[in-house]
Amino acid sequence: MSESNLILKKICKSYNQANNSLSILKDISLEVKSGDFIAVTGPSGSGKTTLLNLVGLLDTADEGTISFNGKDLTYLNSEQKNKFRRDNYGFIYQNYNLLENFNAIENVALPLILNGYSKVEAIQRAKNTMKLFMIDNRSLHFPNSLSGGEQQRVAISRALINNPKFIIADEPTGNLDSMNSDLVFNYLKNYVESENMTLIIATHDEELASKANKRINL
Repeated sequence: MSESNLILKKICKSYNQANNSLSILKDISLEVKSGDFIAVTGPSGSGKTTLLNLVGLLDTADEGTISFNGKDLTYLNSEQKNKFRRDNYGFIYQNYNLLENFNAIENVALPLILNGYSKVEAIQRAKNTMKLFMIDNRSLHFPNSLSGGEQQRVAISRALINNPKFIIADEPTGNLDSMNSDLVFNYLKNYVESENMTLIIATHDEELASKANKRINL
């Protein structure tokens, strides 16, 4: 995978609350390189999810710029942002966000189908990805019959199916016990390292954060 640099410069973000402006992030600057593992830490309400949403182009900063390999992403329109996310990002959430009416392998294959792959090819690639996370034996099960750790491995498989440059994970082990948390995180970390992907993760887990090569404490 080629080198990828994502640069945030003097990012500011505030929200209106009860007719008052609440400043969440102020003058945040960050350079993200291929292969980085960045942990974003801080107490609840400090802006961890807000920062991830800005990096993932899911929200817009009040001030500052975001650029990728020299291209300014700050003023992309919605369609351009959607394409950039589709081509470059994989998202993992604390609550898994699996579609309840789709079985595990259909959930994993869905991003490929939305990108124009045939269902046969998408399912085969989904099966191969699920094998990497030792969850292929549960491929025909629906989310409500999977454990939390299994659901998160399905969600990670879905996030990685398009070989994204950046994995953005918001408290990905927050709903798991310590054994499943370690298992899921080690699967994820080993894979992104092998593919030289960039992992940006918001977490309260100090042990997990200590494994990062960069850290932002908000």
